Amino acid sequence: MNRLPISAMVVGYNEAHFLDACLSSISFCDEIVYTDLGSTDNSVEIAKKYTARIFHRAKVPSCEFIQAEMVHILKNDWVIFIDPDERVDLKLQEYIIQHFHTYVLNENLGAVNVPWIFYFKNKRLTGTVWGGINEKTLLVNRKRFQFLPVVHYGRKLMDDFTAVNVPCNSEYYLHHYWMNSYKVFIAKHKRYLVNEGKDHFNMGYRFSFGKMIATPFREFDSSFFKKQGFKDGFIGLKLSVFWAWYRTVIAWDIWRLGRKT
Repeated sequence: MNRLPISAMVVGYNEAHFLDACLSSISFCDEIVYTDLGSTDNSVEIAKKYTARIFHRAKVPSCEFIQAEMVHILKNDWVIFIDPDERVDLKLQEYIIQHFHTYVLNENLGAVNVPWIFYFKNKRLTGTVWGGINEKTLLVNRKRFQFLPVVHYGRKLMDDFTAVNVPCNSEYYLHHYWMNSYKVFIAKHKRYLVNEGKDHFNMGYRFSFGKMIATPFREFDSSFFKKQGFKDGFIGLKLSVFWAWYRTVIAWDIWRLGRKT
């Protein structure tokens, strides 16, 4: 394969059951960097099949912390950020390969967004805030992007640059095999919550007491009814209840921090 001058960065922890498919799907990149957060499975052995650039770090609340630290060591300016439980569909690989030369020539382009679909226990989600066809920034130019150690909001396109969207075609997907158990799902989000409320507060978000109290009802309505979580049956109900709780904890942290200032 003629690989493209793209660096791919993957951060993982005990996700060997996903990792091989993930790394295989980015083998069109001429550099793959894998950072392991202390896995006790065979994640590192799998990564060695695809790259010699393997790093070891202590666990962090979110992969944005590692990306902000390590993006500068990559050899290419164009970078793919992908999680172990994601894989680039073959048709999307072909699309990126076909259009990459136009991305490079566009001096105003800083990011490429792709259609993104979620699976829960290998079942594609139709509804909830995660279901349907979402969008993710997959390919970025690191000189035109901002990288901060902030949960979920650490990557941001610089103001002077634009993004392009891959057509929302059924063949051009980034597949996200998001969670394979409720235990993993809850544990991962509890880890996010260590910093997410504080990060939102530092970004300028504020909640009145009334708005904070209304959060669980508003967020459940958004996920289960507006985003049609009911189409996913009992899974959709449970995920919507969890989303309402998760957003309420964030709102509580923001409101509590606001009272201290």
